[in-house]
Amino acid sequence: MVKKTPRSGLIYVKSKLVHKSLNTFFMFFVFLIAIALGIIAVDEHQIFDIPDVVTGTLKVLVTIFVSYAVATLFTKLTVNRFLNYFEELGEIEERILMGKMYLWFVYLIATLVAFSLLGGTVSNIALFLGLITTGFAFAIRDVILSYFIWFILLTKKPFKIGDYIRVGEDDYLEGQVKHIGLFYVVVSPMPEMSDDYFKIPNKKFLEEPIKNYGRGKFRNVFDMYFGMDEVPENLPAKIEALKDKVWNSLDVSVSFFLGADRDGVKITVYYKSTYDRRDQIRHQITSMMLEELMPSGR
Repeated sequence: MVKKTPRSGLIYVKSKLVHKSLNTFFMFFVFLIAIALGIIAVDEHQIFDIPDVVTGTLKVLVTIFVSYAVATLFTKLTVNRFLNYFEELGEIEERILMGKMYLWFVYLIATLVAFSLLGGTVSNIALFLGLITTGFAFAIRDVILSYFIWFILLTKKPFKIGDYIRVGEDDYLEGQVKHIGLFYVVVSPMPEMSDDYFKIPNKKFLEEPIKNYGRGKFRNVFDMYFGMDEVPENLPAKIEALKDKVWNSLDVSVSFFLGADRDGVKITVYYKSTYDRRDQIRHQITSMMLEELMPSGR
């Protein structure tokens, strides 16, 4: 029995959304077929005189819509079985990608069948698809770029759903990855405290550096500066005592390095924490440093 996890739960939610979308598509195609057949029936019963070019076009559209309706129904009945086949063969991102590729493949077959029923030869179908694909690709090149980046994110895996990431350098965005979509990656800055999130366009992941914090502990660093008249006496010994205090109080391994730059004397602090505790631990370490190194009344 496969153990239920948050990631398997996400697959279940996505499966429900896929079925809801397929239901909508199926009803949409059935609605269009009904309208087209109704107009054709009106002409055949001579209720109204409809031009032959209109009825001929509608008959072609009915063939196409029926092909897509059958493809939609077939996909709805088989997509879960298809995804279940890959349930233990890969990560959630790979299963999402396989599901999308399966949908595209079924609709491609439906398109070829529709053209075949309309009397198109293999060469004509290939020529038509080539022209349509070229024009379509030029018109929506930005959309296609998003598709390619989405494909890269799912296959090369610079990060996974559930990882904490940072995108950019100065004006950066960071948080936990909630969803990797065709156009956006949804990131929550404080998943444990609020439902706020922001959407990062896929294009940004080609333009900006990505730092993946993962899901466990990662290294954090910050500096504390002192004025020349604020440097405590016997600073190295106090730093060693502070290191022991942090370990005993917070159970956090921390390193302190004394240095200086044009802004003054500084202590650089390195510590490890999970993303959700990063700011809390930094606040606690800073408070201990102020208490131990800069006592009141000085």
